[in-house]
Amino acid sequence: MLRSRRLALLCVAAPLWLAACASVTPTRTFDAGETARTENYSGRFAANYVRYGRNEGVQGSFRWQEQGRNVRLDLVSPLGQTLAVITSTPSGATLDLPNEAPRNAPEVDSLMEQSLGFALPVSGLRDWIHGRPAAGAPANATRDTKGRLDTLTQNGWTVRYVDWQEPPEGTAVTTARPRRIDLARDTGESPLTVRLVIDPAAQ
Repeated sequence: MLRSRRLALLCVAAPLWLAACASVTPTRTFDAGETARTENYSGRFAANYVRYGRNEGVQGSFRWQEQGRNVRLDLVSPLGQTLAVITSTPSGATLDLPNEAPRNAPEVDSLMEQSLGFALPVSGLRDWIHGRPAAGAPANATRDTKGRLDTLTQNGWTVRYVDWQEPPEGTAVTTARPRRIDLARDTGESPLTVRLVIDPAAQ
């Protein structure tokens, strides 16, 4: 069965799937030398894409951890089973799947698409999840009346900031952060849309 179909089942088809979706231990560690503080986000995702001429879809929750250019992304089923762990560092990327050998590549986005059938744009999300364009690449942006990003076109993606959340009181965060982000990749032969909803308590 295609990996994309396996993810779409989200480990609810049979007890066998629950065994297959056991906890996944990341095999790549973060690169040393990144001095930025660690930040964590969580929320829900839904992706719709085309693979081999078929419309596919997958949804669940995610956990995002970043430290500078180091990023770890866990994709989790509605039952709380880890489906995949993606680790991206300056030295390379690794995709860890249940009961399979780790898969490595120089960068993360193509690794995800080759293995899962869809790719969350991890490299761009390092900045987009903070409500800013990615550095070092051309971008077209529009802003709302409060000066926050409304739409962003960059690296073949259209990013829409549908909703924002104000910073929690009593924290070090002083600016609003995205609450819901809709992403669409319209280029090439594989259209892909992704919806991210970030939990209000994410820090």
